[in-house]
Amino acid sequence: MKGIFRTTAMALVGLFALATPSWACTGMYVGKDVSEDGTTVIARSEDQGSGAYNKMYKVEPAKTEKGRYFVDTGEGMENFKVPLPEKTYKYTYVPDSSDAGDGMYPACCTNEYGVAVVGTISADPSDKYLEQDPFVDIGLREAILPGLIACQVKTSREAVDLLAKLVDKYGSSEGNILFFADKKEAWIFEIYGGHTYAAMKMPTDMVSVFGNQFMIGAVDQNDKNNYVFSKDLFATIDKVGAVKDGDQYNLAKSVSDNKRDEYSNMRTWVGKKVLAPSNTEDYNNDTFYPLFYKPDEKVKMQQVFDMYRNRFQDTPYAMDVPDSEKTDAYKAVIDKLNAEDPETPGNMRPIGVTRSSDIHAIQIFDKLPKKTSCLQWLCMGNAEGSVFVPSFSGITETNDAYHVDGSQYNTKSAYWIFKRNDTLATSDRAFLGKGVKEFWQYQEKLMHKKMLKEVDKIKDAYGKDPEKGAEMVTKLADDTAKEQLSNAKLLYTSLMFTATDNINDRGQNFKKTEFVAPVDLEKAAKGKGYKVTITEKDKSTRAVLSKGSAKYTLKADSNSYTLNDKGKKTDGELTFAAYKKGDKFIVPFDFIKGLK
Repeated sequence: MKGIFRTTAMALVGLFALATPSWACTGMYVGKDVSEDGTTVIARSEDQGSGAYNKMYKVEPAKTEKGRYFVDTGEGMENFKVPLPEKTYKYTYVPDSSDAGDGMYPACCTNEYGVAVVGTISADPSDKYLEQDPFVDIGLREAILPGLIACQVKTSREAVDLLAKLVDKYGSSEGNILFFADKKEAWIFEIYGGHTYAAMKMPTDMVSVFGNQFMIGAVDQNDKNNYVFSKDLFATIDKVGAVKDGDQYNLAKSVSDNKRDEYSNMRTWVGKKVLAPSNTEDYNNDTFYPLFYKPDEKVKMQQVFDMYRNRFQDTPYAMDVPDSEKTDAYKAVIDKLNAEDPETPGNMRPIGVTRSSDIHAIQIFDKLPKKTSCLQWLCMGNAEGSVFVPSFSGITETNDAYHVDGSQYNTKSAYWIFKRNDTLATSDRAFLGKGVKEFWQYQEKLMHKKMLKEVDKIKDAYGKDPEKGAEMVTKLADDTAKEQLSNAKLLYTSLMFTATDNINDRGQNFKKTEFVAPVDLEKAAKGKGYKVTITEKDKSTRAVLSKGSAKYTLKADSNSYTLNDKGKKTDGELTFAAYKKGDKFIVPFDFIKGLK
């Protein structure tokens, strides 16, 4: 997020005026041949310099009008602008609140031609490289790039060619990495300096996860089908000292002075360790981990979501364990980071950083029409205590909660509705966080299953009438958002109670309880294949769940239930009493987990 690397005094003033640091995002790619559901996936976290940072989610309609510009309104940019064609295309985007002070930052876009644009992952070349190709004071920035490109391209290759032309003409003010994808192919584009760059078509049978570092390695200069290079790239590299693998230039090593840093490289390593553990050794900061590799197994969407919850768990660098359990390897990295940057002690950087304002993962379905072929999963806040909510790219509007502007806390804002659960969950991971994360993971699995079932219906709807198809996906997105916003509000009420109740003056966590999420019984049980019947009699509410030979009976205001299975009756106890809330029958989530 917001890789701001200026070289003049004016730029330095602007840098200190902004709260957001450079180098703060993690990118991920899954080729369609190695994803479990056969979709191409591009994803990215948008991370900030502070924990509270409102983002919105909107749809920009197609327009036909001469004389328009895409303007960078960031401080010190002097309203840098790029002319737009007379006709621009509809696209979705995830902008900053208008008072954030540094421009739009559209973050992630899907357009009406089925092109997805994700950007950017900030990165910085070596000082030697910048001496040869310095960033321009006022030029292209992340603040406008995704939207600027999405509004005027029909393919991912067009996106590559357009960005190349823009960098050639205007120059770049920062180092950035972007993803472009459509039904045909996906590309990664790396901007190294003011006017040098490279793009590479991404293989369909491999995956990638990386931190804030340039990743394209050895390249074939003569392969025009799979690469695009700026005119002076290799001449610039020769001036700083090229690093080659055989007779091929290694771009990542050359532009980075053959060096890596833990801040980014550890994230790149742990991504590979999660997806390809069979050929991933212990972490070594001198290693240039490959951009692409084959996963050990086909990648599930839940693994994509959970990658953005990764905090080095199940490795020697696990962050969220008691100090007494911290390993020597962990301590060694912390000591090194403290020595390098004493003003920010303990600055180990996980993928699942708590400063994420949003995370976006886009699936591309080859069988859907271009107008709605992209399915964006948007997580507001950090994924550890929040949820990924889906919407197809054919939508014409987003839920009102995604439109709430302003940087201050607002209970009507989707960002804050989800983020406040994050805040409580991560304040006490042992007693609060686990229950929150498990609840949202369950919701994601239900939603993913539902979206896959909707694909054929959406295809048929668009085949009959594209306008009706757009209405269908817009309603689907709105209904899904409403459901998860409702879940988030219910979760917050219970979570706040448990957090408050757990605060006491007793030592050793005495009398603290582990949070168990409240859940809508009917929807949750149906998600596990149960028929649910809820009846009212004599001011008493009873719920019956049945599947095969199993039959569960629960009553509102009771913390007990019965299970009848093949003539055998068993009594059970709920973590808390079931209760009615409006038209919902609420039960503890661990009951749902335990269903046969």
